[in-house]
Amino acid sequence: MAQRPVYIDVYTEMLRDIQTGLYPENSLFPPEEKLCRKYNASRSTLRRALNMLKETGVLYSVQGNGTYIKPFVFTQPLSDFYSFTDTLKSSNILIQNSVIHYDLVKADKSLAIETGYQEGTVFHKLLRLRSARTYPLMLETTFLPQSRFLTLDTEALSCGSLYEFLREQYNFHADRATEKFRPVMPRSEERTLLHISSNVPCTLLERYSYEGNVLIEYTKSIVRGDKYAFRIELANNSVIPLPEQRER
Repeated sequence: MAQRPVYIDVYTEMLRDIQTGLYPENSLFPPEEKLCRKYNASRSTLRRALNMLKETGVLYSVQGNGTYIKPFVFTQPLSDFYSFTDTLKSSNILIQNSVIHYDLVKADKSLAIETGYQEGTVFHKLLRLRSARTYPLMLETTFLPQSRFLTLDTEALSCGSLYEFLREQYNFHADRATEKFRPVMPRSEERTLLHISSNVPCTLLERYSYEGNVLIEYTKSIVRGDKYAFRIELANNSVIPLPEQRER
């Protein structure tokens, strides 16, 4: 079996150090001589690893000024049902989930209207801080009906995907989901948890997930506007094909 090129190992080590915050974003990346010593690499090997980091958008160069750490902004495609944990894992991005609060609550009038359940229905209420590359990205408040999910393991949810846990424990399979987006300015406690200043806007994302016609998840997320973007591809189905041109 062919041995993996050394520059791939150097690239992987540097990427890990960047993702864990050893080199802050927008900071000047160390000079090649210093990097060669740190990663025990030749100049040619190091340059190939650096080129990979530039090609993947981790680093950028300023002519005559050096190489810098590009600010991290995660882009979430919206074409399919998605999971924050699964999407970032597939991109080899280091993620962390922290359970800030968990409780069983009875639906008040507002929650009953949002979910379609009767007032007094018991829900699991789970507040989590979702982070990537050591940056807090979103505060996520999830409501799950206890009638569908009897208990939750908050320890498991601190290190894994909520959807994966629900699939394994309760054979959870959402048939469909709808989402609503609107810009908001976060409250003081939200800014503190997200490590942002008062002038950083956020997106309020509300998700409604269904099994058949029954809502089985309602989640409100406060998402950092400077670190998280959403992308959707639009098809113009109203375009009328041009008639075929006959040869003359």
